Amino acid sequence: MEISFTDMELQIWSIHWIAMTALVISLAMSIFAVWVGFRLSNGIYNSGETNIVAKIAVTVFNLCVAWFLLIWWGYMEWHMNGVANAFSELSQAGTSISPNAQMHLDASDPAAPFTMMPNLVQGLFLGSILVIQLSQTWMTKK
Repeated sequence: MEISFTDMELQIWSIHWIAMTALVISLAMSIFAVWVGFRLSNGIYNSGETNIVAKIAVTVFNLCVAWFLLIWWGYMEWHMNGVANAFSELSQAGTSISPNAQMHLDASDPAAPFTMMPNLVQGLFLGSILVIQLSQTWMTKK
């Protein structure tokens, strides 16, 4: 079985991996921001004498980081669906696509719009992060 890539498919893959590189960089920044949120909330928890303004600021920071993670997850899914849509359009135009492109197309939803609604695992993960951060921010140390 000989696999041949068209120039168009190679361009789609190239653009896809360039965007994935940018997404990895933004994921690293998001992970760092989550870590900073944990450090801030842990500092408040261990200090015992933090004023209300600091608690509100840390809460706002952690909620903003959660918002950024929702945007990141939404954009990642939207990008993957967009790449699948490009492969779908290429295939419908009569151009043969590689088996890898077909697998990407089969695993995605090319017609799906952008959404920030997390799936179950993402929601549980983000919820657990927020529960830990906000409970450390607002509960007093015993």
